[in-house]
Amino acid sequence: MKVEKIEQHTPPTSVIPQPSDQERAAAVKSGSGLVRAFAWSIHRPPTERRVCEYRAKIHLPQTYLATKGEDVKHVQRGTDINRFVHAHYMESPAVEEEKEWTNFVHEDEVITRRHEYLGPDPRVAGYFFDKNGEIHIRWWDSFLKDQWMDNNKWTLNVAMDPSGKWVVEED
Repeated sequence: MKVEKIEQHTPPTSVIPQPSDQERAAAVKSGSGLVRAFAWSIHRPPTERRVCEYRAKIHLPQTYLATKGEDVKHVQRGTDINRFVHAHYMESPAVEEEKEWTNFVHEDEVITRRHEYLGPDPRVAGYFFDKNGEIHIRWWDSFLKDQWMDNNKWTLNVAMDPSGKWVVEED
């Protein structure tokens, strides 16, 4: 009797090649452009809803780069975060605060709004949820061409998923 050796056939594994630095930079630029394009201006009501899925704290900077601090407020489950943020920044700040801060919109003694201390054209580019579940606002100022969050600048981190598509990674 003749015995034949049977080789087991293993399916080829799909290996995704590692992207080059140029490809990664292009993906970051493209992703940042999309985020900026969909950022909504804080002085106009938001057109989209962003519902909070759990009770959390939200950090609301008082000035550009939070140089004068931030307000931390509680957001209840089911609250539209976009409307909550918009309502907060449409309020007038305390009188003693506004005299010390730089108003990017006007210097008159007319009624000021909180958003006027965030920059010439502050826009909400999105939210960052930290390890404690607290919410931080990602800002984009189209006039200053600056992206900031709390007292730091922010950038998008991208990675390639198993299917070979670029996805945004949270820190």
